Amino acid sequence: MDSRDMMLRKEWDGKGYYERCGAEARVAGLSSIFRMLSEDEVRHAEALRALQSGARVELPYSATLDGAKSILRRLSVQAQPVSPCQGDLRHAMQFEASSARECGQMARQALHGWERELFLRMAAEDEMHFTLLEQMQELFEPAAVDEAGDCEDVDDAD
Repeated sequence: MDSRDMMLRKEWDGKGYYERCGAEARVAGLSSIFRMLSEDEVRHAEALRALQSGARVELPYSATLDGAKSILRRLSVQAQPVSPCQGDLRHAMQFEASSARECGQMARQALHGWERELFLRMAAEDEMHFTLLEQMQELFEPAAVDEAGDCEDVDDAD
């Protein structure tokens, strides 16, 4: 399996992961953000699949940042701690950071300028996903993160 096959597989895995997170989210706005993240993973997977079939691919614009910023702004006024601990968001952040690095590496190996641009754009979107997840983590679980950024057991705080 080459790096593009692995990347395609990861995008589909990301889609499923964000769908599960959205279904389990207890805050409607979070469900919407996870849906947007899932849709971006689908866009990335479809672009990779088209690239594998020999097509010249341009990644369509993602409205995720605009939509998520609006939702997070609204939710920041009514933020309440969310359980369980941030493990799920941190897992997603690790996924996005890894994906951004892999896209950057693929951009460096690209043979064509348009292909390099595709991978750089995917990397930028993955970095944006990371930042959104980080903001969600800070917004919804500020008390569960100690100064080192480590997750404390929220249940032990009682």
